[in-house]
Amino acid sequence: MSKTRVTVVGAGVIGTATALELARRGLDVTVLDRGGVAAGCSRGNAGWLTPCFSTPLPAPGVLTGSLKWLLDPESPLRIAPSLQPDWFRWMARFVASARPAPYQAGTEALLALSRYSFQAYRILDAEAPGSFGFTQRGLLLVAQDPHVLAHAAAEAERMGRLGIRSESLDPSQVRSLEPALSLPVVGGIFYPDEAHCEPLLATQALARAAESAGAHFVMAEVIGFDRAGGRIAALHTTRGKMEVEHLVLATGSWSKPLGRALGLRLPVLGGKGYSVLLEDVAPRPAVPIKLYEPRVAITPRASGLRIAGTLELVDGDESVSRRRVDAVLRAGLAALGISAAPKIIEVWRGLRPCTPDGLPIISKAPEFTNLVIATGHQMCGLHTAPGTARLVADLLAGATPPFDPTPFRSDRF
Repeated sequence: MSKTRVTVVGAGVIGTATALELARRGLDVTVLDRGGVAAGCSRGNAGWLTPCFSTPLPAPGVLTGSLKWLLDPESPLRIAPSLQPDWFRWMARFVASARPAPYQAGTEALLALSRYSFQAYRILDAEAPGSFGFTQRGLLLVAQDPHVLAHAAAEAERMGRLGIRSESLDPSQVRSLEPALSLPVVGGIFYPDEAHCEPLLATQALARAAESAGAHFVMAEVIGFDRAGGRIAALHTTRGKMEVEHLVLATGSWSKPLGRALGLRLPVLGGKGYSVLLEDVAPRPAVPIKLYEPRVAITPRASGLRIAGTLELVDGDESVSRRRVDAVLRAGLAALGISAAPKIIEVWRGLRPCTPDGLPIISKAPEFTNLVIATGHQMCGLHTAPGTARLVADLLAGATPPFDPTPFRSDRF
């Protein structure tokens, strides 16, 4: 594959990790993105590198247990209905996937990517120490309801059978581990091996390493394709026409319209999430915290705090709901006992690319001989990106990857 030309569309964490993997193998890599590196969803997520959360979105009982949320404008989950046939097909597949067997198989598939990626981030941090805030202090999950805690403990036990370490904590042990937490809790689960980072800096670090290995990044938007004999011959972009030898689509929530232009059905629905960056606060927690009931993530930063949460299945709607932002911020600040409003640095929202079975599409496209698809990573994009990149590179090279590619095949839809 040496000197083979590969064009990667998308400079989020999946695209930049793929560019790095390919460039280090000696391929001639060009990355296109309309907004530049990490302009989309890779910029503002919670920043967690957490194999313990390598789980598909359609968990057993997720809909029945969340019915009370669907009409609540401040709830952790919102599904915006649509009259489009694609939406009904997506929801039907989502419901069918929310069963124990596919959930377990999907967890094992995601965990393989996540474990590989975790080690890759450790190596990247060793190569450029401190460049993206890689910190391994574990993750604390807390609950206020005994039934919710029991559910979280059962999930931790299930992950334990797959090799993920955890510890069950009573309220006093939660306080001892994280004194900054003032929320009354019935207990918690501590995952000691998990890590966190700055998502924007992590994507930028991957891009810099890719450029050092010879990859080129170009700010351009793809607006059309030329096809010839079962392959994609060229891209039409806002920077002109570009011939293609091999193509990787790593376009996140924008994959569906691009796929449609190629005659492909990529059932990727945009799942909107929010995060708020705050200036330094007191008290500031030492470890990331997941507040189980409101599904809010609190992540300490070098000089501040990130509070993130909610999932709105809204497809392409990028509007900001002030009410939902306030609900996320209110839950995070209340958990830390912060009554005075801290200074907000940034309010961010992004569309996480969600497939109906909760697994990404990482696959050669059967319709084209020179196209690989890498999209649909839901909330797992950051902590599965290097593993995805490894699988993409092996698919291009015809090599055997270190994990099973079958669960990620595009033709499963």
